[in-house]
Amino acid sequence: MYGIFEFLGYLFGYLLWFAYGLVRNFAVAILIFTVVLRALQFPLQIKSQKSMAGTMRLQKKQQELQEKYGRDRDKLNEELAKLYEKENISPTAGCTTTLVPMLLLFGVYYAIRNPLTNTLHIAKTSVEAALSYAKGLPVVGSNIEGYYGQISFMSIYSDIKNNADFLAHTGLSSADIDKLDMFSSGFKLFGLNLLDMPSSHGFWSVFILFPVLCFVTSFATSLISMKMNGQSLSLKGQQGCMNSMFLLMPLMSAWIAYSVPAAIGLYWIYSSIIGFVTTVIIHKFYNAQALTAKEEAARISYLEEAELNVQKVERKAASKPALTKKPQGSSSGGKKKKKK
Repeated sequence: MYGIFEFLGYLFGYLLWFAYGLVRNFAVAILIFTVVLRALQFPLQIKSQKSMAGTMRLQKKQQELQEKYGRDRDKLNEELAKLYEKENISPTAGCTTTLVPMLLLFGVYYAIRNPLTNTLHIAKTSVEAALSYAKGLPVVGSNIEGYYGQISFMSIYSDIKNNADFLAHTGLSSADIDKLDMFSSGFKLFGLNLLDMPSSHGFWSVFILFPVLCFVTSFATSLISMKMNGQSLSLKGQQGCMNSMFLLMPLMSAWIAYSVPAAIGLYWIYSSIIGFVTTVIIHKFYNAQALTAKEEAARISYLEEAELNVQKVERKAASKPALTKKPQGSSSGGKKKKKK
């Protein structure tokens, strides 16, 4: 699993580096990056919304099946599966669209956690040599942490880049140095370093805003989306999976944002807000009432077309000339000859 996330981080790093090259600011680059990822998820979000709206539209039929087969759980599940198949609805579609952003989040995490190899795409051997050199330096070398070694290196890069033997010991090319120079100057947001972790500053520091905003935006977005679809917060019933995720995701986002670089939390905040906007837009066109009206219009159109076809057949039949019977005794050879 680690390899998959690392690979996603390596791919996402190209997009993140491209966005950073446009604006030279990491906070804005993450915003551009998030918009692109959300745009890629848009078709899946539409599918999820249509499925949720369809499920709400079928509530009456579901209740009828529950009343009929309430004591026979196997039969009830079988009939519900038939109903969903007939209506082309997947009751677990909401879970899928909840898990996909989490998968993408880990890809973003590895792109930001290893900025030298995954975002700047510097050769791994050169990165390892640079980290080894930095660890051996007095004072600043103690700031190089193992798990977040590349982030720690970026934090002290401006202090060591002018050392005379820096290039000689690291093997970094001039192109690598240019990337590092450009990348190291754009991590500030309102004076806060986006590579710092809120947990390293303590619970009462201003960095706590990142996990708090992650929780608030994630919780509010999920709650409002559920209310728009006429759902209630319950761990029972067909929406149990979605409702469980509703409770779990905001807490997970807050915990993750507290224990990882602030840039990860910023991405999650952006993602929640943009996701909410797209949800409102999609709901306008794919809510239960809109889908019901669309189906009714399609049904009426089908009936009208069928009636027109029947009328065409009747008119065609009426326009054909009636077949006349030949009189008895007549023949194609004319009158019969009289016997002599």
